[in-house]
Amino acid sequence: MCGLLGVIATENNYLSAEDLKRLLSIGKLAQRRGVDASGLVLLESNYDIHVVKANHGFETMIQTDAASSLLETAKNTESYGLFGHSRLETHGYSGSQVNNQPVVLGNWVVVHNGVITNAEEIKDSLGLDDGGIETDSVAIALLLEEWDQSGRLVDSDEIFNRLRGEYSVIAASLSGEVLCRTNVGNLYSVSGEQGQVYLASEPRQFPKELQSDCERINLDQTIFLRNKQEKSGQVSVIDASRQETGMEGAQGLHLQSNEVEEDFSRRMERVAEQASNYAATLRRCTACVLPETFPGISFNDQGVCSICQNFQEPEYPGLEKLSSDLQDQLTPNGKVLVCLSGGRDSCYILHLIHEFGFDVIAYTYDWGMVTTAARENMSRMCGDLGIEHVLVSPDIRQNRVRIHRALRAWLKKPKLGTIPILMAGDKPYFRWAREIARERGDIPAVLADHPMETTGFKAMLAGATFSPNQAGGVSYRLGPTGMAKMALSYGLHAAQSPGMFPALFKEGLTGFVDYYLRKHDFVRPFSYIPWEEEQLEEILRSKYDWSSGEDRSSSSWRMGDGTAPFYNLMYQIGLGMTEHDTLRSNQIRYGLMERSEAITRLETDNRFNSLGLASYFVTVGIDLQWAGSRIEEFAFQSLGHEGN
Repeated sequence: MCGLLGVIATENNYLSAEDLKRLLSIGKLAQRRGVDASGLVLLESNYDIHVVKANHGFETMIQTDAASSLLETAKNTESYGLFGHSRLETHGYSGSQVNNQPVVLGNWVVVHNGVITNAEEIKDSLGLDDGGIETDSVAIALLLEEWDQSGRLVDSDEIFNRLRGEYSVIAASLSGEVLCRTNVGNLYSVSGEQGQVYLASEPRQFPKELQSDCERINLDQTIFLRNKQEKSGQVSVIDASRQETGMEGAQGLHLQSNEVEEDFSRRMERVAEQASNYAATLRRCTACVLPETFPGISFNDQGVCSICQNFQEPEYPGLEKLSSDLQDQLTPNGKVLVCLSGGRDSCYILHLIHEFGFDVIAYTYDWGMVTTAARENMSRMCGDLGIEHVLVSPDIRQNRVRIHRALRAWLKKPKLGTIPILMAGDKPYFRWAREIARERGDIPAVLADHPMETTGFKAMLAGATFSPNQAGGVSYRLGPTGMAKMALSYGLHAAQSPGMFPALFKEGLTGFVDYYLRKHDFVRPFSYIPWEEEQLEEILRSKYDWSSGEDRSSSSWRMGDGTAPFYNLMYQIGLGMTEHDTLRSNQIRYGLMERSEAITRLETDNRFNSLGLASYFVTVGIDLQWAGSRIEEFAFQSLGHEGN
């Protein structure tokens, strides 16, 4: 899930100054796919390879002395290739330079976009030295090296068919070989005036004058841009990393100690038990399972809540109507954009739209809180289906620093109504979906949301109001009054906790506008067909080895959201309920579940996820002992009925 870039001259030709200029332009635009780390590879005519890598974004990296020296070498010597990488950190901490790309191993230098889900199996089967590299990308380099050491010419099919997941690759050897390959289509090429080949992960990365000639590299077909020579060069690697300012906000943060982790887990287990005991005392709707603490709820004489009383099940036009409406929205290129998070619903919709026979492009916005399991789900599906996967990412490290600051401020003065502000960083999702659809030719965009998983109570805690039916699970939009009340609530909390909002102001404001105020012109398949939890999960698990990760919950909902263990515990403490209470209540109303079953499911749905909570705090650099104390204080105030 990174950005690739490159320019390779044909046999007996070399790079020009214009080639280098264009390559740098491609690299700057590749940063949209990740800025956690970056690197450049220079291929000289004597088959020496020069590598510069850094633990920060491409645009910063090329301004370093090391990168400047590499580019000067490229200008003043006969060089036949320059390629690079802009990283989104998924496996292997970017603060450890060995994990950043290009991967240098034996005779090969490799850059890779995607996630290899069977990397550990490959590493174990080969038994070669992996150089201490923790990333999944090393599996590709190991396969190339193993084949090379055997004295055989690279047989790319036999090598790459061993990989499971999603990959686009540019690789070069010290013997002059240069190849590229993709199994999902995230690799495009343009042939230059002198026969050189420019490479990029997306069409928009190319300079405008080249975009009209851009072509996607054929799936599962290795392109040998340069052939193997009898001579062999040497490789040099220079670290152009900036000095780390601390561990705050960086993925790969280590837990303080096993003792601290165990103590944190014990303390939070006690809090979760107290919250569960409180939940058991609450009056609940006799038709669904919503408690009396649900914002704005009321009950009739039979104990039926106002939401159930006003519920009206929608009509579903069906699959044929969905396919027909998508067909009507197709532009001449025939493509459809599917928003993909790695969770069960978006993965199922990707499967469904592909089954229809449409030319699908998957789109993901990774804001730094996406789980490893979700990333692997996306990669397995896109790899198995051969679907191009477009990813957009902010500066994840800085995003986590902002979350760190906002979360610390929130924990000092908790308020349930402002919890959504802590997730504001994911709201550009909608803006980028529209942007990608526009870039690809105003193609239709498909969104996998559905009424069963609406959580209107979060906005209602901030003062927003909805009609009872809308709050119960039908798609909703805030009116002017509701938005004004939410803005006022956020403003009051900002005055009480000024450290929270500056950290996330931009994300929160733009997210608010994108989500609530802008028109969403998405095709929503679950407004055409009913949502069937067990059916779609069975399809995903049987066809794609889809996984819900390490969450101990019986529900796979939110398995891709690293923040969910935190906010669900907070809602459990403050309200005696979580998102799962709304989900199961909606399933009851839609006739998908009996109330008795919902009660049973909630016993495990709402089970405290200690591992997930600790991982959340560690990922954003929050001290576990301090966080545990703040949560205990919040629980005492809430469960002691002193208000929150």
